[in-house]
Amino acid sequence: MKQILIAVFALFLVGTGAHAASILEACEADITTYCSSVESGHGRISACLYAHEDKVSEACDAATTEVSDVIDIFFSRLREVSIACGDDVQKHCSGVEVGSGRMISCLRAEASITEQCKSVIDTIGHPEN
Repeated sequence: MKQILIAVFALFLVGTGAHAASILEACEADITTYCSSVESGHGRISACLYAHEDKVSEACDAATTEVSDVIDIFFSRLREVSIACGDDVQKHCSGVEVGSGRMISCLRAEASITEQCKSVIDTIGHPEN
């Protein structure tokens, strides 16, 4: 079960790189104004922006809201995948090293996964795309 969660999380991180860049771009002035003394890492800049949410620019607010929506969708999808594919991961892919889309590829290559898992996996972007 843990392996499928990590695999889906890795796909999520790949997809959110552009979102992180858009936040940095949209919030650059706000970060300079309100968070310049905050050491980056471990979510401290995000926490600072959250603490000043009533003061940040509309562009920064929109960018951070978009990422929040992506995170909400991610956790919803993670739950779907873990429920639908947990048994299949244990049965067919337990020896597969997690990362670089290997777990999702294993599930896709396995002809005997459950229909429930197959339908959820088919809605996830292909790791090679």
